[in-house]
Amino acid sequence: MTKRILHIDMDAFFASVEMARNPLLKGKPLIVGGNEDDLRSVVASASYEARKFGVHSAMPIVQAKRLCPNGIFMRCSQGIYNEVCHRIQIILETATPVIQMASIDEANLDITGSIHLFGDEEKLARHLKKSIFEQEHISCTIGVASNKMVAKIAANESKPDGYLSIPNGHERLFLAPLAVGKLPGVGPHTQDALESLGVLTIKQLAEVPEQILKSKFGEQGILSLQYAALGVGSDEITRRGAPKSISRETTFLEDIADWLAIEPVIFRLSEHCAHTLRSEGLETKRITLKVRYSDFSTKSFSKTVDDPTALDVDIIAVLKELFFKAKVRRARVRLVGVNLSKLSYNQHQLRLFNREKTEKWERLYEAVDIMRGKMGFDAVHVGKTLEGRVKKDRSDS
Repeated sequence: MTKRILHIDMDAFFASVEMARNPLLKGKPLIVGGNEDDLRSVVASASYEARKFGVHSAMPIVQAKRLCPNGIFMRCSQGIYNEVCHRIQIILETATPVIQMASIDEANLDITGSIHLFGDEEKLARHLKKSIFEQEHISCTIGVASNKMVAKIAANESKPDGYLSIPNGHERLFLAPLAVGKLPGVGPHTQDALESLGVLTIKQLAEVPEQILKSKFGEQGILSLQYAALGVGSDEITRRGAPKSISRETTFLEDIADWLAIEPVIFRLSEHCAHTLRSEGLETKRITLKVRYSDFSTKSFSKTVDDPTALDVDIIAVLKELFFKAKVRRARVRLVGVNLSKLSYNQHQLRLFNREKTEKWERLYEAVDIMRGKMGFDAVHVGKTLEGRVKKDRSDS
């Protein structure tokens, strides 16, 4: 039985989330990634109004400012985006349990066995789009095909707020008129090389003699290119297992030497990491402080604890110990980060000593997480973290 894969992509995700949080931003050229005077920032997301000026992701903020001088610039609210992503995953699970998150704003779903529950593919797609819009007030685009590659291209071709289904057996017909650059993995250099051969469309790529492509791109290159041009791709959905680590880092607006100003920033990063840890039902035994100095040299300082934990207070206590090692080098700091590793699912036995104190902290953070779930991550912070002011942060898990 040929599988049916659904690719879903949130439209201008970060910008859409910010507009949902502040409706006054709707219809405006919104650029998320940094303030307009940030010299080191890049565009993380741009509304479609900003894209009309040529602004796109990964573009330096200074360049975006030149292209769109009247744009509205703002920094990322990374914790909020992760929370929205988590809620969207829950919605996706109402369609199928076979889900692979491709990124924070994209996912692949194997809907082969669940189409009949909704009647047809379009009704299933409509259910997801409607549920996400009603809950999060953001739009998404969906592509459906026999494999992940074609489904993703179908979604890309119907953005924003679109839906496109490619019937089984029609993959090559759908791809034929599209530019070769539409194929995933065909970057600017590969596209230029193909165009030098007179290959402009995917149809032309599929018809190029094997020897010509082999001489240009090698044995492996020819196989991947021609398979893609013929609409052949993977239909395997790999469900995400437990993360091996959870980390967060931030780059300062300017290199800084004052550790009294650096420490609250690190505490704030640890809050984000601990919150993610608990939301995944995990604990950590190894805590790492990452520091990049002004000369771009990077050092990591780690400690393995005896008992696994998911509590901010325990993680911050370890980080305070690691500060002394990081301070030894008297140099300005460009970037700091927190990494939690040696993760395990939360199944530890209660401590024999200080049990009541531990239980109180667990109850406290349970209440904090509930409040954040309702009001957003920034609704509650540990006192010391309020002193930190940073430019941008990134997370991975």
